[in-house]
Amino acid sequence: MPSPQLGAAARIAHTLVNLHRWLAQRRSKGQVSDLLNALEALDASVTVALHELNSSDGGMRFDGDLNAARTHLQAMVDKSPDLIVRSFTVGNAWRWPALIAFVDGLAANQMIDQDTVQRLMDAPSQDTPTPGMVFDAARTQLITVGHLTTTTAWPAIETKVLSGNTAVFLAGNASVILLDTVKYPARAIPTANIEPAVRGPQEAFNEVGLTRMDQLRRWIRSPSLHFDAHTVGVISQTPVMVAYLDGVANNALLAQVTDRVERVKRDVVTRANDVAEYLPEQRFGLFPQYRLSDRVDWVAQELGQGKIAILVDNDPFAILLPMTLVDFYKTSQDYSVSWWDGTLVRLIRLVALLIGLYLMPLYVALTAVNLNLMPTMLLLTIDGSRLGVPFAPVVEVIIMYIIIELLHEAANRLPKELAVTLGTVGAVVVGTAIVKADIVDDVMIICATLTALGLFTTPSFEMSTPWRWLFWLMLFGAYALGIFGILLVTVGIVAYLASLESFGVPYLSPFGPFRTESWADSWIRAPIPNLRRRSISARPVVRKAAAANTPPERFHLHPPNGSSRS
Repeated sequence: MPSPQLGAAARIAHTLVNLHRWLAQRRSKGQVSDLLNALEALDASVTVALHELNSSDGGMRFDGDLNAARTHLQAMVDKSPDLIVRSFTVGNAWRWPALIAFVDGLAANQMIDQDTVQRLMDAPSQDTPTPGMVFDAARTQLITVGHLTTTTAWPAIETKVLSGNTAVFLAGNASVILLDTVKYPARAIPTANIEPAVRGPQEAFNEVGLTRMDQLRRWIRSPSLHFDAHTVGVISQTPVMVAYLDGVANNALLAQVTDRVERVKRDVVTRANDVAEYLPEQRFGLFPQYRLSDRVDWVAQELGQGKIAILVDNDPFAILLPMTLVDFYKTSQDYSVSWWDGTLVRLIRLVALLIGLYLMPLYVALTAVNLNLMPTMLLLTIDGSRLGVPFAPVVEVIIMYIIIELLHEAANRLPKELAVTLGTVGAVVVGTAIVKADIVDDVMIICATLTALGLFTTPSFEMSTPWRWLFWLMLFGAYALGIFGILLVTVGIVAYLASLESFGVPYLSPFGPFRTESWADSWIRAPIPNLRRRSISARPVVRKAAAANTPPERFHLHPPNGSSRS
């Protein structure tokens, strides 16, 4: 016997075929009234069929039949051994048939055994039972699990059970009790190793979404911290949380981010980057418009600035947005040290960027194109070191950069202990051997080392990649046109950055457009009492972040007159 779903679909198809034939026969007769009647008949047929699809008990809704429920659950995962389906009875006198289903390993056994099954089986029962009486008693008196919901739809039941919840089926009741017994296997709260800090908090996220929300709650104990729940992945059904501070985050920005998250259409979503790459307007843009961070303190601080964090289940990295160029050069440690130290390290990162991007191209330009611009003594020194080297300067640069990238990639793929050894021994051995073999000169070794240090000093991994690509553009510009080529590429980079926006925020903000009020926390870091206003880049609803504060009066423990204090 065909299922109700197949029958409904057949009726829809049959009606569509008849309508198509009717329109083909009367295409030129102008029978408008007949056409309207036919469309009304089609609408009625589709409505009835869809109602049957949604309300029938042929697989879409639970109808109170425990045997059918057991068959459905076992067929759902093809009798996979991790799905536990157990029959038992409710009440020591009622002996009312019941069924419980959960995934072993994702659900807390103690909550299932003590707070659910034992309570239902040992329940005192005196009155003559009815399906409604048993259901109400189980839901309101017997089950002691805190979070409890009910549903009749099989898709909702399947999703909840496969997410770690427990489903309780009671014979004769179309509603199923869903218990929040989720207890995912997870590693302990780790230390921040990807973004390490010498001073300050060391806590990082783990992969469990609920744990990460709890961590942020511990840092921001305010009802204004909101988490909007979404689900992405047609098959994986991955939970995604959009975190923000209500009353601080810009509402238009929040609506835009929410809309872009809901536009993610993939079968399986396993990591944060699966969602992050759907968010930017420019899919092939070179510079990142979001930042991934696993530091709890940093995410909490960015939320306090009016930014938005996206937490994707099973990935410890949170997506932070919107982002400007300067934001990628800030770290958590900048705020855990004195403002002198924080400003110094930020300026060092800026200088390192300039060295990594310009040093080797300048070497090529001055030794191959613009020889007249180099001081005579320096020119003689470089020429002396290049005696016996068969390659042009640009070829030396290519050789050294390839070696650097090979060492970098190999170090990333090896265990930490071996990576340190490879970096040290590889650099020394390869550097010494390549100079002795007269493949590159001594000055090139110095330039290559400083270039590698400069490019890899960027705190954010996302931002280091664009500069490594642009390095090659700068290099070939210097080889072709010398200093003029470097200037030409620089103008192009600045123009490109000036045209970029990250969720409506200018990428060069607060320098383009020119907003001096936000300079206090840019390439410099002013004292924390002076950071009284949030950056204007994210357009927070409330700019004020702290009350005005004047320095305390000068205190003399030893007064000038020499008298002692009691």
